[in-house]
Amino acid sequence: MSADKTKNWLERVDYDLQTADAMLNTGRYIYAVFMCQQAIEKAMKAFINNTGDEVLPIHNLRRLAENSGLITELNEEQLIKLDYLSQYYINARYKEDIAELSRGITKEFSADIIIFAKEMIKWVIQKMK
Repeated sequence: MSADKTKNWLERVDYDLQTADAMLNTGRYIYAVFMCQQAIEKAMKAFINNTGDEVLPIHNLRRLAENSGLITELNEEQLIKLDYLSQYYINARYKEDIAELSRGITKEFSADIIIFAKEMIKWVIQKMK
């Protein structure tokens, strides 16, 4: 375990959440959702690093929850949202058609995802203490 690595992960989490808020405020909802995926991913990686386990280069949030051992404490609704965000990461990474990706991603939906991400991250950080 490296306390510095954990700290670095958490600083990036905070930056990504601020970016998600900024993207929501500028109407770039697709990127608000993507930044939430990034923030949760990094929070889980901080948790894994904090336990002394190896942080694998994966982006699937369910797999990260499994690797961290946190999955046993997540409910079905949380897992569905994590799965959604994991799929979104892949699509955003490969630069699919923005109009197609944006379908159904409203301001309200993005705001809900940001709230979910902030709650999830707060919970993960509390589990580290």
